[in-house]
Amino acid sequence: MSWVRASYAVLALTSVVGVAVVIALEEFSSSYSSLTYLVALLTFVAVVSAAMMIAWAAEASQFSISQGLALAIVAIVQTLPEFFVEGAITWNAGKDPANWLPNVTANFTGANRLLTGLGWPLILFTAIVQRRRSGLNGGGVIALRREQSVEIAFMLTATAFYAIIWLRGALDLVDTCVLLAIFIVYMTILSRLPSEKEDPEEVLDAPPMAIVRLRGRRTRIGAIVGLFLLSGLVFVFISQPFVDSINTIAVALFGAGAGFFFIQWIAPFLSEFPEKVTAFHWARKIKLAPMALLNFVSSAVSELTALVAIIPVVFAFSLGALEPVPILAHRDEVLLTMAQSLYACMCLLDLEYDMRNATILFGVQIRFWVAILFLALALVEVLIHRKRITVFSSFKHTFTQTVTKAME
Repeated sequence: MSWVRASYAVLALTSVVGVAVVIALEEFSSSYSSLTYLVALLTFVAVVSAAMMIAWAAEASQFSISQGLALAIVAIVQTLPEFFVEGAITWNAGKDPANWLPNVTANFTGANRLLTGLGWPLILFTAIVQRRRSGLNGGGVIALRREQSVEIAFMLTATAFYAIIWLRGALDLVDTCVLLAIFIVYMTILSRLPSEKEDPEEVLDAPPMAIVRLRGRRTRIGAIVGLFLLSGLVFVFISQPFVDSINTIAVALFGAGAGFFFIQWIAPFLSEFPEKVTAFHWARKIKLAPMALLNFVSSAVSELTALVAIIPVVFAFSLGALEPVPILAHRDEVLLTMAQSLYACMCLLDLEYDMRNATILFGVQIRFWVAILFLALALVEVLIHRKRITVFSSFKHTFTQTVTKAME
């Protein structure tokens, strides 16, 4: 279809133009500040365009590889900006610990809490609104399939490890090894899962369907990988200028002095903006609402493991010594992040995410006592689901099937 080709062309063009403008402005850095609003606009359009391309590629890829692996890859590509932001902050912390160490904790805790505290609820709210607009029943629930317990199990595993980090009050290279091991096992299991069995004609719109219809598996994989790479490069080049331009505008409008707040909330929100565009695009398509939720779960696993794993490594190189990264000054933030993540995992013990869960995650304020509240609420969720906890048996079944197939 000509309009589908035109859509891909327009998205690719706006992405490339955004990157070109950013690169060109680096040559004329003196005039950068006077063009802040233009940079903000162009980078915003480029990010949205790249996010839509990666969404279509992900929808098509689940019919060639497992949906879980497709979403995990998408999550990595989408959170690349967050890796660069965290790496830059950690590098600065090694050079200037007094001013930058608090920001290390602020960024990764804020990023994780935004995913579960804001992203998860809005996915459900969006799906509910779309169902009602379409005149469909189904209530306020997103139900996951049995094999999708893998993401939940590994999010829970990574969350549990944070208790050790919190008790020690520091991050070191041992944590890096453990978190990377969790991430590698997670990706390995996902790679063993089967691709989608549904008829793509029933669930895909025209743009991703055009990729599925390409002749030859290599051609389809090439198109998907090409879109992933193009989007990833756009995120790498665009994200920092995007965040910087929005920061400049925010400071001009609201004044300085909100550094920790910006690093913890605004910067992660902006650097994670691509995945929010993708997830809400899927949430609006009723059948893909579980895929939208899993996109955020996959992102949470990536950030709880791989993102945090890079911190001790970058810090050691910047500092020039094998020293742990102290987090004592903001242990409360780590505790709250762990507690919120634990409650989110408990919400999915029966592989269903409902309005009660979303309301609690969205409505609770960000204070130390909330960590205790989340821990208590996590226990309440266990009691509520005690007779229908299926996530562990589902994970065991999926893991057994995966290992069995790998040995055949």
